[in-house]
Amino acid sequence: MSYDVFFQGFVAGGSSGQGGPEMAKVLRAYVAESRGSFRRLRVGDGGADLYLSDDGMIANHIEGHDVWDLLVRGAQAANWVILPMDCPVCLTAPGQLEQLPEELEEDTLWISTGAELRKLIETR
Repeated sequence: MSYDVFFQGFVAGGSSGQGGPEMAKVLRAYVAESRGSFRRLRVGDGGADLYLSDDGMIANHIEGHDVWDLLVRGAQAANWVILPMDCPVCLTAPGQLEQLPEELEEDTLWISTGAELRKLIETR
């Protein structure tokens, strides 16, 4: 799926500036290629292209089902929300709603599995 999914942490309405190392640790065993901020993942039945920084990540070219669970686990470890285009903000950990910018607070939902995230995106 050539679809952009954004990941970011927030504190008091601004970027948390954190989480990249935690996400990288979750992904480490699945990185097939790495150049600068770019990572190509291979996971079970598919993979994804990622652009990872200290305070956020973009995922695209997401293929298969298994990679979605890995992305959600990484977001939970990094304390990041998931921002799929044209979808609600996906909260992955307690306390995130209170840290979002006001303009993102109205349209949110809780995500705990990759299947939930994939279903949300596929039904939009």
